[in-house]
Amino acid sequence: MTTTVTVNEPTSTAPAAAGTWDAAFAALKARYPTAKDSIVFCMHALQNSPDIGVDDLKAQAAMHNIRVTAASATAAKRLLAPTQANNVTTTAPTTTPTAAPTPRRVRAADPTIDTEALIRGVVSRIQSQGSAEADKLRDAMKKAISLLQTAVG
Repeated sequence: MTTTVTVNEPTSTAPAAAGTWDAAFAALKARYPTAKDSIVFCMHALQNSPDIGVDDLKAQAAMHNIRVTAASATAAKRLLAPTQANNVTTTAPTTTPTAAPTPRRVRAADPTIDTEALIRGVVSRIQSQGSAEADKLRDAMKKAISLLQTAVG
């Protein structure tokens, strides 16, 4: 006995697509257990079509009730990038010689600088700043005392 499908009956392509999506989502979620659902969705979409735009990602994610942002797409690209980089590095030869690092140039102290004069200059600046602050505090206290005296009596 054969089954015939009439033109008016809907075909069931959505459950098959949903089944593959669920399986792919579960596999990616198992591989990246700490990644958010939006990032996992973006990874799946980017694996299927790497040139997909953010607006298209958002539209596809809305069908699965997932909110996708540009940050989710960027995070998915970063997670996928090491995988692609590993594929490139395995094909490259590993026998390239590396140049020895050049030693840092040692700076000689400038003999014309008088260390004692520099220290005395720094100390005098710090003392002058301290005295200026102390003078400001004294003036503020004198003003506060005179204001209180006028208020009291």
